[in-house]
Amino acid sequence: MSDTERLYNNIGVQALAILLVVQHAQILPLSKALLVSPIITHNEMLKYLSNGNVKIQGIEKLIIEKTRFFANFNNRFYDQLCSSINAIQLLHEIDAIALSEGALIKKGGSEPLFIAGKEAGNRAFKIQKAVPNIAKMMESSAENLYLNLRVEL
Repeated sequence: MSDTERLYNNIGVQALAILLVVQHAQILPLSKALLVSPIITHNEMLKYLSNGNVKIQGIEKLIIEKTRFFANFNNRFYDQLCSSINAIQLLHEIDAIALSEGALIKKGGSEPLFIAGKEAGNRAFKIQKAVPNIAKMMESSAENLYLNLRVEL
């Protein structure tokens, strides 16, 4: 990953993406939260998932339709693992999420803590638009996700 990509995909962007998915899902197992960063750091995948006309059915169908998005997913997972954990720790430290029994839990009432509008920047806005599709991907079991995404454990 180049220095420009590291700046573009920093811990703040990763924390935002994880927070937005947790807000949408209400609860997100840690094993699934670690998959968010490799998804949003792939520009083509993020562009596709943020397209308002795209409504994915599930992870299997997406992998079949867009195989090239997942060609190096295992490498992206391990490249982002440390910063994903740091992003989760940051969210917990600033009291944006709760951690319980291996899951990230949305804090507060029914209102989202953060909504990424255009004023937050194009990247944050794209991530916000992609969240329903990312959350749909996360509906599979963690075992199924890791198997389908070919993450080597």
